[in-house]
Amino acid sequence: MKTLIATVATTLLVASASAAEDPAQALARGKLEMDLGHYSVAAQAFAAASDAPEATPVQRWEALARLGVARREAGDATGGVAVFEKAFRDYGRDPEALRFLILAVGGALPGKDRWDAVWQQVTLEADRRDPDHPSLRVRWPGVPSGLCPCSGTAISLDIKDGDLQDVFRLFADVSRMNVVVQPGTQGHVTYSVSGRPWDEVLEQLLSPNGYAARIQGNVIRVGRPGDLGPHRSFSGTPISVDFTNRDLIEALREVAASGHATVEVPPGVAGRIWLKLDDVPWDQALDLVAWANGLTWNRTGDVIRVSIRQPTR
Repeated sequence: MKTLIATVATTLLVASASAAEDPAQALARGKLEMDLGHYSVAAQAFAAASDAPEATPVQRWEALARLGVARREAGDATGGVAVFEKAFRDYGRDPEALRFLILAVGGALPGKDRWDAVWQQVTLEADRRDPDHPSLRVRWPGVPSGLCPCSGTAISLDIKDGDLQDVFRLFADVSRMNVVVQPGTQGHVTYSVSGRPWDEVLEQLLSPNGYAARIQGNVIRVGRPGDLGPHRSFSGTPISVDFTNRDLIEALREVAASGHATVEVPPGVAGRIWLKLDDVPWDQALDLVAWANGLTWNRTGDVIRVSIRQPTR
């Protein structure tokens, strides 16, 4: 009987303390419980903060975003998605709230200039094809979902305003693939992820800046979605090339020679190229050299005719 009385008394004390918390205290307690791995207890604290009549708008959207994470981590995927959706409905037109929410659902953020230009077009979409395990995805303007479902080796990253060029070098190392980037591709990204497939992570990193990737064979091509070029099939003998400040026409002719073909280039086509490829079919290598320089090509017999690629509209 004494044990029962003590337990009841302790429960009443905890409940009384929780009731006396202001929103800031409830948020702080919830974050502490999250750090300790007590996700259900943290969810209760965040729910109390979001429902408190005296909570400020900032406290409400922070509490809702954290509540969604707590429910998700507690194994309640359906409840987590529902809370994230409410947060987006109520506060998605507040840029700071939206930034916080995107990071909470597991998305990435672009640099300031890009964010200022596109944040009002960003949406969150729920995928409920598996009703027991729904998920939420950040949709960036002009960027379709392309790579996933993904199966690459799991990686963990914590990037704060990182330069995309450094990201591309990282993925070349992680994937052991050839990464070819459209000239002019640039931007910054903030993203934290743990134990996700590298190809899923790559897509998450590219989308906020308006870029996409196409994986074919052992090549990752990165650029604007409309500028990735047509899908082609490649069957040439694999070659490796290392062009460092090489004349463009010489590079085209060298690659074409690997396929016993000659190249016809229209007047006005000129430039230098920096491109390294390992063990890539020669016709794919030619396609990449052309694509990286705003060109396209067609083959008739042993003649490859190069032309200037028309810009997408």
